[in-house]
Amino acid sequence: MMSNMEYLKDMPIAVLGGGAVGKTCAADMKLAGREVRLYPELSGIAGRFSLELIFETPAGKPLETLQQPYEIVPSEVHSTRLLDGCWISLVHWSDQEARYFNTALRQLNDSDWKQHVQGMHRLGITSALIQNVFDSPAYVCQHDMTADHYAGKAMYPSALYPERVPMAAEDPVEAVLSAADECGMAVFMGVGLYAWFDFSPESLEWHKRVALELHRRYGRHPSFYGWYVSEEIMGALYYGYDPVPDEKHKEIAVFFREFRSFVQALTPTKPVALAPNNIHMDWYREEWRAILANVDILIPFAFARSENNIPQIADMCAETGTHFWVDMEIFRFPFDEGLRPKTFEDLLKEIRSYDMLEQIYGYQYTGLLNEPGKRMGLGMPETEEVYAQYQRYVQTVTAIGKKPLI
Repeated sequence: MMSNMEYLKDMPIAVLGGGAVGKTCAADMKLAGREVRLYPELSGIAGRFSLELIFETPAGKPLETLQQPYEIVPSEVHSTRLLDGCWISLVHWSDQEARYFNTALRQLNDSDWKQHVQGMHRLGITSALIQNVFDSPAYVCQHDMTADHYAGKAMYPSALYPERVPMAAEDPVEAVLSAADECGMAVFMGVGLYAWFDFSPESLEWHKRVALELHRRYGRHPSFYGWYVSEEIMGALYYGYDPVPDEKHKEIAVFFREFRSFVQALTPTKPVALAPNNIHMDWYREEWRAILANVDILIPFAFARSENNIPQIADMCAETGTHFWVDMEIFRFPFDEGLRPKTFEDLLKEIRSYDMLEQIYGYQYTGLLNEPGKRMGLGMPETEEVYAQYQRYVQTVTAIGKKPLI
């Protein structure tokens, strides 16, 4: 691979596929002042094939040719009706919620983590989203930390904040990315956790420092696809959240404007994602408009246990050109007794409810889905049963000419 492709930032952008999504992406980039070329019209084509990508100099001289695997899934709706991606937890933030798998999770070594990702790949999951690479129990406005005096612990060998979460793996982030490279998967890097719901100036500075370190350590991996800000936030922002003044929502808009600008300078092609809950999100359209202006991908959660405001959020995202995916909770409700997977039937029913969305990401693969015979103590036997049932379903969806059995 070429060591310096800086010149590419001024070159035309090729969008693969001339369908509705491809044309929408092309329009977004055209509005941003970029020259865009659509290649090719792929309507009616389904299956797996290889695309040949040719990198050229500004004068048109070929520099490098790459073969890229590509798959088109037949679907009558906007969604693939599949789990396109899933969250993974290196260590879950709550021992209470993760009672069935957190102890075993801490005992995984680097090789085990590669197997974990390979199991996702064999299930047809094409993307992994790392929930967070630091553990911190703090909440916004309820701590006295700064970027210089951070009390959290790292889940990888960090030079910035060297205190480690107790775990057997030396570098699970490297293991995940290496396995994803081999499997042709994409990975969102979870930058966090500084403190839950915290988008203060100190949190912004911390995120910049950590993002820079993560880029320097792992930026060489082709699977490193994008950035995910781990802090989360309520759909209602800070309204009704007593520890925080309502008006501090303005800090969230500043955070994403500054953080996105920072990581775009490091990695111009990597998107920034955020996963808030959906509850009452559409009540605060003006506040969210300022935030979404600098969020590339919004992945809300909690639809199945709250309200269906998908059309309203879709309108909000359309105003700012933000991609609207969904964080589908794989676990059953209530979860007071710990996280356990939904039944296969409930899983498919919920997948079908997101037909209008681009991508469905499941929360989470870790501890809730396991390849049969390779559970490694992560969850209960039912996780293998749901994996096997879903795997059979995936085979029906991705088979050319066949329809989902739902």
